[in-house]
Amino acid sequence: MTSVTPAFFEALAGGAGAVTPNRRLARQLQRSFDREQARAGRRAWRTPSILPYATWLELLWRRRSEQADHRAPRSLLTPTQSAQLWRRVVEAGSTPLFDAQGAADLAGKAWSVVHSWGESREPWRAWDEGHTGDDPAMFARWARSYARLLARERRIDAAQLADAVAEELASDALRDTHALFVGFVRTTPQQQRLIEALPRRGARIELIAAPSHPRPVARRTLAATPRDELLAALTWARESSLADPEASIGIVIEDLAQRRDEAVALADEVLCPQLCLPALLGAPRPYEISLGIALAQVPLLTSALGLIGLSLAPLPVAEAAALLRSSYLPDAEASTASRASIEREWLERGLNEIAVDDAIGTLIAHADALGQRWRSGLATALSDVRRGSATPREWVDAWRAWLAQAGWPGSTPLDSAEYQAREAWDDLLSDFVRLGVVSPRLRRNEALDLLRTLARERVFQPEGTDAPIQIMGTLEGSGLVFDALWVAGLSADRWPKAPDPNPLIPIAWQRERDVPQSSAANALDFARALTEGFAAAAAEVVFSSSTRIDDYVRAPSALLQDYPEDRIAQRTPLWTTVMSAGGALERIDDNHAPVLESGTDVRGGAWIVEAQSECPFRAAATHRLGVRPWPKAPAGLSHPERGRILHETMAALWRKLHDHAGLMALSPKALETCIEQAVEEGCAALAESRWRLLPRAVRDGESRRLRAVVAKWLDIERVRPAFAVSTIEGDAAIGLAGLRFRLRVDRVDALADGGAAIIDYKSGTQETTKSWFRDRPCGSQLGMYALAQRESQPVVPIRAVLYAKLRADEIAPVGIALDPLAWPTLATADARRFPTWSAMEAWWRRSLGGLAADIARGWAAVDPRNPLPCRYCGLQALCRIDSVRHPDDEEGEDE
Repeated sequence: MTSVTPAFFEALAGGAGAVTPNRRLARQLQRSFDREQARAGRRAWRTPSILPYATWLELLWRRRSEQADHRAPRSLLTPTQSAQLWRRVVEAGSTPLFDAQGAADLAGKAWSVVHSWGESREPWRAWDEGHTGDDPAMFARWARSYARLLARERRIDAAQLADAVAEELASDALRDTHALFVGFVRTTPQQQRLIEALPRRGARIELIAAPSHPRPVARRTLAATPRDELLAALTWARESSLADPEASIGIVIEDLAQRRDEAVALADEVLCPQLCLPALLGAPRPYEISLGIALAQVPLLTSALGLIGLSLAPLPVAEAAALLRSSYLPDAEASTASRASIEREWLERGLNEIAVDDAIGTLIAHADALGQRWRSGLATALSDVRRGSATPREWVDAWRAWLAQAGWPGSTPLDSAEYQAREAWDDLLSDFVRLGVVSPRLRRNEALDLLRTLARERVFQPEGTDAPIQIMGTLEGSGLVFDALWVAGLSADRWPKAPDPNPLIPIAWQRERDVPQSSAANALDFARALTEGFAAAAAEVVFSSSTRIDDYVRAPSALLQDYPEDRIAQRTPLWTTVMSAGGALERIDDNHAPVLESGTDVRGGAWIVEAQSECPFRAAATHRLGVRPWPKAPAGLSHPERGRILHETMAALWRKLHDHAGLMALSPKALETCIEQAVEEGCAALAESRWRLLPRAVRDGESRRLRAVVAKWLDIERVRPAFAVSTIEGDAAIGLAGLRFRLRVDRVDALADGGAAIIDYKSGTQETTKSWFRDRPCGSQLGMYALAQRESQPVVPIRAVLYAKLRADEIAPVGIALDPLAWPTLATADARRFPTWSAMEAWWRRSLGGLAADIARGWAAVDPRNPLPCRYCGLQALCRIDSVRHPDDEEGEDE
């Protein structure tokens, strides 16, 4: 086996073709060839044939189809067709499976292993004997079915292609063929059979060792954590590139698939921080990362899949809202803000899923032109296929028409990466059409699921650039040559990798043939070969590992022990650290909203005073700025909805009963009927359109719960002294600190022996009466109601104020009574602190008046009281309190 030398490039120039194990090595050899030709003084030259192995095989098979043969060659299935055929076979099997798609993927890989590493074409025939019920036996049955389908239709797949080429390609098709196999760490038995067969048909085959650097120097180093290791590698790459802008630099990351997002974020931070600005997000980077993302995750195609999915089945609210906000819809810049408000509307309506008709109706209200366009497109593009089955071609034609009618991909020109993604989308749809070979007709759900699966499984990688820094996984980096190379993540627990044999193939069979990753010895040999290849791939090679991950201590791989250890260079601080320390920061305490003029009617009623006590910022944001927390669509009724139903129920009930005498006069049956009618009126407070979104069981369950709660509360009301309900959901007002607060009081009772009792219904938790009189009081609504009642009827004494706690698990009055005759079960006020009821009212006026004065002067500091109201506030994105406190700070003494 020879190595890459000038003679290799001369052979390419003379018409030989190179075959590589991966696409990245093919690209590097192409660039190296071009540089050699330029150094030789040539201004133009013929592009050589440098192809990945799989592409080269397909090229040879196309030559087979051009042969003058009385028998037409078998047709070659695409990988997509093969995967779909495996899924059909697995789903048709007698054994029910939880994940048929996963089993089909595993079976397809086992099929490839069997053909690549086996001597016999059908070794699985023996696995079905004596293995009934185990995984190899199940694979044997699948393999027989799959092989029969291929034979019946005269087809082959990629796993069989090399053997088919070796057997069926005639010598005239290989005349003048000179193939140079470059960079194969190890050839499979199937590849070896091909390499031996082709020369007998006139081809010339040479094995070329992977390129290597003439004077490599390798060393190893340690970092504290995996993140520090990546930062050190990127900092080293940046400094190497600055020292020699023409140098090619590689960074190999052992677990790149799991750490791709982290690697990209840190690479942007270290290598090109200036490109973090929104206007430069699409600018070329000085690095290229080998591992792409799923086609379904590319924003352009996420919107296309969303449009298709929405047209055929409801989408979750978040996905539907993201689709409407997409910049790949018409007039995105002009209408995105309006379309962004749609999600809040859906959530407030309690929607969890959005059908296309709902989306169109809402769009017409917010962006009429787009809504009308969707309505027209849905009627014309998908009318023939939405309700039945269709061929893959019919599905693709309908999807293309719908996307065009819907306005995808928008009116903004696509950049280079987006254009490539659009081409990848067209290729995906073309592959979907070809599925007609193995799946002639597909139902709606089948077609949609299959399209989404293909988009998730297909990796999108924009065309490679000539960026000086290349970030790769271990297999992508194998066989490449750089001026400098860093290999990260080689800890003892990761390198060599743990064995990972295919569970559908007998372990003994795999180990006998030394299938990769089938045994620890095999994994060690493979890792050793890759390590030695990396050590010879650059003038400067650095191997690294981290000493700790979380609380787990790690050791470097034993394969690195022969390389000298070097201390890791001190990494340069990140640009964010440098910028934040680069100058004095100015501090501005912006704790005040505009002052309110005397006599102002304050929005928010009693709730703004309660919010001012909880957190001044919350009061200003909610009641003065009109900020609302982002809603969440509940699984059933929301807490506000249940509270509204409760209040309407209690109001309807006492409009019928009127007073204590009316309650006592009803028979049990009549009272039950009265409660049922009140509950029905309470439920009617919610629009019927809202109830239609919920299962009938929710309404029935809420009605039963309310009937039980109301009945238990009336048992408490029965033992009270006589009273008459004088006010139901009544309006009131009070002046404090020059401001006017408008209130809505749930209920006021006129007591038979004089005075009034104020009742506020609560379905949630309530604070104890002790908390009403803290420096920052809780439950200030009752104090506001008492002061308003005193202001409107100064001669009528207030003898009780209370919450009616109406929870299924606790039904009780919580409040304070002037004397036991007002409400026997309520406690009286603390005589030492409030010797008279007037003293308690005076305290309320001072305390609540102070809060009102704070509102008037615009006091809006972020200062939550204890226990913290932040758990249910929902405005943290605005106040940013979580950015300056530790989560443990939320644990208050009253937790």
